[in-house]
Amino acid sequence: MGVFNGAEAFKGLGAPSLKSEVSVSSNTNRVILDSQELNAASTAFNLCCAEAYSRFTELKRLKLHPGNMTRERDDVESCSADVFNGIQSTCSTQFEAVKSCLSDNPDEWAKCAAARRELEVCSVRNKFGELKKA
Repeated sequence: MGVFNGAEAFKGLGAPSLKSEVSVSSNTNRVILDSQELNAASTAFNLCCAEAYSRFTELKRLKLHPGNMTRERDDVESCSADVFNGIQSTCSTQFEAVKSCLSDNPDEWAKCAAARRELEVCSVRNKFGELKKA
């Protein structure tokens, strides 16, 4: 794969291209989160979906065309949905505490570190996402 930079990028010579065999995603394990939910659950996602997030981020770094990352995107979405559903069913008290703290301290999220840590511990202890494979 060529490097995407400089004048070549503007001419389209280094631009990522879509492979012809790529198909539309068939992932049905998705959740739609608002920004408050996403911010509150973000570290739990990072801990419980580290492998999927890492693969997806590496392909983005390599400037792979998004249409060629369907499997990796599905893995991120599926793992995130599994973690969020687990949080909702098992760690809802900790999750609500993080959401409330972030809402009460919009410019000082460091004040929410203890609440966030409790949500992380609950998520890891209950083996959400990729951790259930471990």
